[in-house]
Amino acid sequence: MRTVSRALAVLMVAVAGCAFNPDATPADRASTPDAIGGRTPAPGRAADAKPMAVISPRPAGATELQPLPARPARCALPPEGRDDLRASDVATAWRTLWVDRARGSIDLLAVAADGALWATFWTERQRGTSLETRDGGVRRRDGGAWRTFEIPPLPDRGAPSVVALAAASADKAWAIGNSSGRKGGDTIGFIGTYERGRWRSEALAKPAADTIGWGFTAARSAGADRAWTVNGRVGLLWTGREWQHYRLPGEAGALSSQGEQVWAVTGGRGGQPAAMRWEQVGREQVGREQVGREQVGWRLIGVPVLETPDHEVSGSVLRDVGVIGPDDVWVVGGVSWLMEHEYDDEGEPLERGRPVALHWDGRSWTCHWGPPGSSVGRPAWRITTFGQAELDGRGGLWVLGRGDLLWHLSEGRWTRHRIPAPAGYVAQVNSLALRPGTGQVYAAGSVTSKKENPFAVSHAALWRAG
Repeated sequence: MRTVSRALAVLMVAVAGCAFNPDATPADRASTPDAIGGRTPAPGRAADAKPMAVISPRPAGATELQPLPARPARCALPPEGRDDLRASDVATAWRTLWVDRARGSIDLLAVAADGALWATFWTERQRGTSLETRDGGVRRRDGGAWRTFEIPPLPDRGAPSVVALAAASADKAWAIGNSSGRKGGDTIGFIGTYERGRWRSEALAKPAADTIGWGFTAARSAGADRAWTVNGRVGLLWTGREWQHYRLPGEAGALSSQGEQVWAVTGGRGGQPAAMRWEQVGREQVGREQVGREQVGWRLIGVPVLETPDHEVSGSVLRDVGVIGPDDVWVVGGVSWLMEHEYDDEGEPLERGRPVALHWDGRSWTCHWGPPGSSVGRPAWRITTFGQAELDGRGGLWVLGRGDLLWHLSEGRWTRHRIPAPAGYVAQVNSLALRPGTGQVYAAGSVTSKKENPFAVSHAALWRAG
């Protein structure tokens, strides 16, 4: 069921559904959590009575960098007939790599430069008139088969909940999430690290524990043994030796990087849309001496205000960011509003909106508005706002529209690509990830049956372009 918050385009909904298939062969079950030999046991359970390992990110000596004003200050909402993107439907560049026989769904996806895929799964089982949904663990695909790992719980706490993934290789990955006390309270953030063939979980110390690992946390590997995770006003950087704590100049919930270029935007958090970039300015070499001082920190990059119609319930969102180069950055999102006394097919208030793509050329922004859309009707490409964005590895960008439709920017031209699904099923993409250093982009999610059923049958699925 949709709610009013969806109309503001600030609610992120992760759709996941899977169930164990009792008729599956042993080979089929190899990709399920209970596969013999497929799950790596979690060391350090509460029964071991081990003291809790705690990460206390070191406050970094960051420079308070002067914000850049928004240029232009506003993006005026264009007339209804205007479409700056002018995207055309083309033969899809996506092909199906894998569909699980067991019912399930992939939620998060991270791809490393060596080709290893890390993902989180959900499983579900139908019991009479009820549906049981369960965490399917973190899985790695290194070659053709999936291997399931269990993130070890923190001592005297319940099972951890993973909300963000980052991966450097098949041998190094991070899972960021939260963990509650056994009675359901006292929730804190944690970081799980995979190295030397096993996972370890470490609680975050406050104040990071109250932000990192909660909803809207984003994480990304940013080169050899470096990773960022952000949420709200908190940014943590793994330097290869330690986690460092940086205060962000704005609210962050999405990340993108290209080489040393790292950007963050508000994401699905809601509130005032914001963009910021990570900067490292070293001291200048003069003769045999270095002069000046090193400046390291996050700089707020002003973004234009996205104009919305004069409606009682309306809002704007910057959902994601794609960094192609220092003077070639795309931020995608849109505006949405509710129509008074109008309703969609589900009896919910009718939502209208327009997707937008903002381009940064190193000095100013250009506003590119997509066509108007709503929560009802066809064609399906009439979306209200854009979702996740990911680089295509060739100087372009993939952007998620609706669940089975991706928009592609290449050489200044926008096209639309349908995600393939088996006959009788429809695709649902939950996550996009580029394999660094290549033109291979992966999409992960599920395929769901079109049959009328109180509990739609879903199977985890993986696709690739390039």
